[in-house]
Amino acid sequence: MKLTRKMMIMLVMIGVLTAMALPAFAQSGTRSKTITEETINASYRVSNPYRSRVSNLSVDLQEGQVVISSTHNFRNASYDTVTTITPTVSNGRVTWSVLSATTNGEPVSVDLLAQINASIASSWRNFIKSQAGTGRVTSVVITDTDITYTFESRR
Repeated sequence: MKLTRKMMIMLVMIGVLTAMALPAFAQSGTRSKTITEETINASYRVSNPYRSRVSNLSVDLQEGQVVISSTHNFRNASYDTVTTITPTVSNGRVTWSVLSATTNGEPVSVDLLAQINASIASSWRNFIKSQAGTGRVTSVVITDTDITYTFESRR
């Protein structure tokens, strides 16, 4: 069951991160793209999660971090998860890291947290390689109401 919870948390986070990142790479030159919390929560991937077992998915932007809450429903159990993630920009790439994750109010183990971070890092890197094209992110700023990506395109 631990593997199932880990995979569900990872898939939800990847979907949300994808929804937040795509608009930031649509223009050329030095640009900033701001995405509001309202827009993120209204996006298709958040309002209609990829997995039908995921419900009550919501994204809460806080200073410098994102908190993702969801419920994962299984035949014999239901799990409420809360995951806190932060972005880091290095060499023009955004890396999201899970600071904390809880299931039904209990923190996940350090080993599981490390596995989740490893899965997110490789999935995000592969997604950006295939979708973003050329360009470099110079900063990501998260406030209580929005995320602002600043990037340079090499077109």
